[in-house]
Amino acid sequence: MMSSQAIGIAGIVAATVTWGVSPLYYAQLSHIPPFEIVVHRIFWSLPPIIIYALLTGRRERFFEVGRDRYKLTAMCFSTLAIASNWFVFIYAIQIGQTAQASFGYYIYPLAVLLLSVVVFKESITPVQWIAAAIATVGVAWIGVRFGELPWISLSVMTTFAIYGVIRKAAQITPLIGVLWELLLILPFLLFYIVWIGGGQFFSDWRDALLLIGGSLFTGIPLILFVEATKRLRFATVGVLFYINPTLQLVSALILGEAFGVDRAIGFSLIWVAVVLYCLELIRQDRATRMASIASRGDGATS
Repeated sequence: MMSSQAIGIAGIVAATVTWGVSPLYYAQLSHIPPFEIVVHRIFWSLPPIIIYALLTGRRERFFEVGRDRYKLTAMCFSTLAIASNWFVFIYAIQIGQTAQASFGYYIYPLAVLLLSVVVFKESITPVQWIAAAIATVGVAWIGVRFGELPWISLSVMTTFAIYGVIRKAAQITPLIGVLWELLLILPFLLFYIVWIGGGQFFSDWRDALLLIGGSLFTGIPLILFVEATKRLRFATVGVLFYINPTLQLVSALILGEAFGVDRAIGFSLIWVAVVLYCLELIRQDRATRMASIASRGDGATS
């Protein structure tokens, strides 16, 4: 059977790959206002999540969160953070700034590494600090070549970092947490749809299908991401998250956005850091397994 850490890694890889290729999908909806896309992205994620929650007997857990003022407040703030993140991300795609949005996600793991130490008091090994330093150099290089840190990058980084911290601290199961987030924002979504008279959804069947399909990039990967944050150290989540912006960058290239040698240097440094960090994770996991085997052996002997 897979270890808890292996399951967490598999979950975050699946989530980040899904998010990483999403620009190619949302580029097909560039003629639709970004907030309208976010509305449908959230709305069409609800039915399958509600059905799954009911079928798996999570009804009581759902109402437990509603009776807990602390957890319900946390869900309100996490909802605001993730909805803001989606809006800025889709807006960036529509104005041809997918690469800038991906840069924000490159900054995000560095913020997570800092938060993991300051907020969650996690310990970081020397090798992991070296990996973080290399990634920082890569990010700084890209930032210098940009000439500034654009507001899109900062917004993407801040909103997603806040979301990750809230969800990890709130200790709410992934499915129930995502369900609460979607339901909390639902009244505002319905009001907006009525206010715009249905928007593009009722104007073109192809757009309608694409808007519904956008839900595939919402609920499921979000549940996988939150599950990973529960099983992995927050710093580990941050480093593995580099898969997402890297694939977003590839998507930006496919969509025709410019990419020069300077950015290639920066991204190469970042991936060296990711590989180094992952090798350290493998070493730690192997050491933990060996210690566990040795402990069972000592117990059997005694």
